[in-house]
Amino acid sequence: MLYRWTTIYLILFALTAPIEQPLWPAYSRFWAEAFEPFYRASGAALGIDQGYYVLASDSTGFYLHLVVLAVGATLLLLWDKKNWSQQFQPYLQLGIAYYLGMQLGRYGLDKLLKQQFFLPEPNTLYQPLGYIEKDLAFWSVMGSSWSYSFWTGIVEILAALALFYRPSRALGALLAAGVMGQVLLINISFDINVKIYSAGLLWMALYLFWPRLKGLWAWSSGQALAAKQSLGPSFRKGQKRVLKTSLLLLILLNIAWPYRHRQHWNDDLEPRPPLHGAYALENGQQFYIHRRGYWIMQQGRRQKSYRLRYLPKDGLALYDLQSDSLWARLYYRQTSDQLFLFGKWAGQEVSWRANTLMYRELPLLQPAQHWRVEDWRE
Repeated sequence: MLYRWTTIYLILFALTAPIEQPLWPAYSRFWAEAFEPFYRASGAALGIDQGYYVLASDSTGFYLHLVVLAVGATLLLLWDKKNWSQQFQPYLQLGIAYYLGMQLGRYGLDKLLKQQFFLPEPNTLYQPLGYIEKDLAFWSVMGSSWSYSFWTGIVEILAALALFYRPSRALGALLAAGVMGQVLLINISFDINVKIYSAGLLWMALYLFWPRLKGLWAWSSGQALAAKQSLGPSFRKGQKRVLKTSLLLLILLNIAWPYRHRQHWNDDLEPRPPLHGAYALENGQQFYIHRRGYWIMQQGRRQKSYRLRYLPKDGLALYDLQSDSLWARLYYRQTSDQLFLFGKWAGQEVSWRANTLMYRELPLLQPAQHWRVEDWRE
């Protein structure tokens, strides 16, 4: 009974979690809009102050959503007088395995192409460590290592492939449990806001491995192994095999679709926008151009960000993030090691000369090359 309830709960979780898929309908957005008024009213009734009730990662709305899913799974199980959930258990189990495999494949490819743990931006590299939030500090250190990102991506992709293949599904579930257990620990320890969703994926992995846990214990203790319990239906007939193949191709296309326009297999080598980098003015003040379209000014140990828009004829427009009003309009001329800026900044005429800082030569971004303790002395 509990296993059937878990099956229904995890299916509902997969269908309504606020995670968009590149090629699938935006069903999570539909549920977010549908449930928000109810969650807002529930939060008010519970006396939750300043709750964020949109169905988003680790929001108050998502926590309330978990309770609704639990109630919904219970009601569906009680309503299921003809045991439809029991009859369709193998197919629902297969759906959970494919969903978990798809998400692991997406995250694995993100790491393999260094899209998830991307190279730290210049403003992060020059910010004192103690002033960086825990999650960004973790992300930046991970992003400095191509090899770590590559090999963790390989492990996640192997787990995903094993989940797609019935004979290796138990091994895939075990690998997925190890991967997602570590991910959940990282998310909690470094305060990364994907705690609920990573816990849900870990639960899926443990759910898929549970039927084989007894056999693993028997094998480890030298007992005779019982007959293996299936982890999903068998697709041996022609029509079912075609259906499975089509579904897997759709899943693989969904995983790879966001990267169809990539120029490089390593995000570190992807082209950056014009002027991207770090600069130091003649008075020592530094500023940075972020790849996502921000001009970031260093102000002591703090940083002030402006939205950046590129204008024709080497022009720049900066907008205040709070009021969205025009803050500065500048024109530039760039050489190999300097940047010349002139125009209006906060209503005043300015003419600046800035030296280009070689941020990619910082120690954090250098490849690991110390195989012996003596190497550190050189």
